[in-house]
Amino acid sequence: MDKSGCCVVQGAVSYAKIYGEAELLDHLCARIVSNALILSEHPFGNYVVQYVIELRMEAVNGRIVNRLIGNHVGLSMSKYGSNVVEKCLRICGDKEKAVIINEIMNSPQFLDFLQDPYGNYVAQTALKRSEGVLQNKLVNMIQEQYPYLHSHLHGKKVLARTSRSGNNKQLQQHRAGPSVMMMM
Repeated sequence: MDKSGCCVVQGAVSYAKIYGEAELLDHLCARIVSNALILSEHPFGNYVVQYVIELRMEAVNGRIVNRLIGNHVGLSMSKYGSNVVEKCLRICGDKEKAVIINEIMNSPQFLDFLQDPYGNYVAQTALKRSEGVLQNKLVNMIQEQYPYLHSHLHGKKVLARTSRSGNNKQLQQHRAGPSVMMMM
């Protein structure tokens, strides 16, 4: 796929959506979903996936997120894929966000993800777009990495976002050191 192909596919999807061509829209979305991983990693293909996500078709967005399961962390640490994961976190429903965030939190690459030039932006978006128990868990997991993040170029940006996301008691404890934590 090149830049022109990207525009043609987006135009076809737009046409099908605007003019109620349900069969064409279903066919195009099915092809995009089945190729979501390859497209997400591509310099132009990622725009097609993002465009479909922006149409806010819940079922299609759910299928895209499900198709990318097991790849959200790797995509988050790539130039093009990170844009797709961020778009999912901004637009998809709570269920899809939880799938992505739980996959990230359970990854053995969690620290690498937080320190990554692209992954740190996905982490910040996850913090902004998550709520409640899920956000608290994410904040706590990030703050547990304080010793590795506080002086890291990208990691400190993620830490800063945790202090704006609500639960920062643990971050204050990390900054204060072990003697203060015992007094609390």
